Amino acid sequence: MEKFLTFQQDQWAVHILPTKQFKTRHMSVRLLWPLDHSRLTATAVLPYLLLEGTKKYPTAKSIMRYADDLFGAVIRTGIGKRGTMQVLEASGSLPEESAIHGAEGLFQKVQELLVDLLGDPFLEGDAFPRSHVDRELTLHKKRIESVYDDKMAYAMERCVEEMGRGETFGLPRLGYVDDLQDLSGEILRQVHQQLLKEAELHVYVVGNIANPEGFAQVMFKTLASRFGTAAAQRKSLQTVQPLDYRAGDVRYVQEQQEINQGKLNLGFRTQVSYSSPDYTTLLVANGILGGFPHSKLFVNVREKASLAYYASSRLDGLTGVIAVQTGIDPRNYERALQIILEQVQALKDGQVSKEEIEFTKNGLRNQYLQALDQPMSIADVHFSGVLTRTDRNIDDLLNQLQAVQSDDVVKIAQTLHQDTVYFLGNRGEQDDAQG
Repeated sequence: MEKFLTFQQDQWAVHILPTKQFKTRHMSVRLLWPLDHSRLTATAVLPYLLLEGTKKYPTAKSIMRYADDLFGAVIRTGIGKRGTMQVLEASGSLPEESAIHGAEGLFQKVQELLVDLLGDPFLEGDAFPRSHVDRELTLHKKRIESVYDDKMAYAMERCVEEMGRGETFGLPRLGYVDDLQDLSGEILRQVHQQLLKEAELHVYVVGNIANPEGFAQVMFKTLASRFGTAAAQRKSLQTVQPLDYRAGDVRYVQEQQEINQGKLNLGFRTQVSYSSPDYTTLLVANGILGGFPHSKLFVNVREKASLAYYASSRLDGLTGVIAVQTGIDPRNYERALQIILEQVQALKDGQVSKEEIEFTKNGLRNQYLQALDQPMSIADVHFSGVLTRTDRNIDDLLNQLQAVQSDDVVKIAQTLHQDTVYFLGNRGEQDDAQG
């Protein structure tokens, strides 16, 4: 497959994948800085607030109307958490302009709109308008509360929060409801200005770009016109590293709510991440443990023991954290926990069949092949490499996956150190959870 071409200007980088594979063009502008409790919630509100209006298009309605005029360009903003980094993003996708009569210059207009959204917002004085702020704070409160309402997502977030207690890794993506009351148009503007001044910036472009270097130079000029020229003074961000093992005993955390189905989640640290040579081996190990319907957790906890409504595991490739999540009858806590830990031990003991290895490698291979059909999924893989300073594309990952053997999986399984057990139970029942 084609490779990204990267053009750098101080702490600004433009990554371009010139390809004729898609009938669309895609752009993503990403500002990232370290997670920090003091600005966490304000930063999480910003991408939604910025979509309320730019200096040129002062309302959300006028922005959307303009995007519609650009042959139906889709414009989005959002907040992400990548390892120990907070990522604010504005993205746009639109039809390939070379295939549409009269669409010349279309992509440049989308480029300018995305930069305007991030760097040239509509202001009243030197603050975001009160009406915009009030509306977005109300909506953001609902965003945070929606996580609480989704008990599977809530249990996962709480497990990570407890696992990362005292570490920035444990901070929630959307911030805290209690912090919203302290945010004003002035404070949000100050955080926004600090973000533009200090954050590392990465632009991703996937599409039929005939002159990548020329496009990158135009992009740098557009950024400088909105963000200023202080890029050279920005501090280079530290490489995202896997989490270290935590000293001390396993953390047991129990919480109770009015629910019918208990949520039992376990967190493991591995000290292996995307930058590690053994990353793809850990991918396979996690897949065997709980990544697929043929995995140990699904087969043994859900199917054979009938102890879980769902049972799976997932790997955060930037932190090296493997999180197990299950939905259980609260009365089955002890037995479910025992069988989950037995599956981890079986992996470490080498109880891995040839079929498990092959099914898992095929499943992972299919996931990556599907990613090749999604422009922003290709960009996300590259972005993981940027964050960890690792040069590895999807072709590399596929080749490395193919080389993984059973002995490699058993060896990497030894890196799984149990860190946290989080249980969300039913307030109305007496269960066996240990705290």
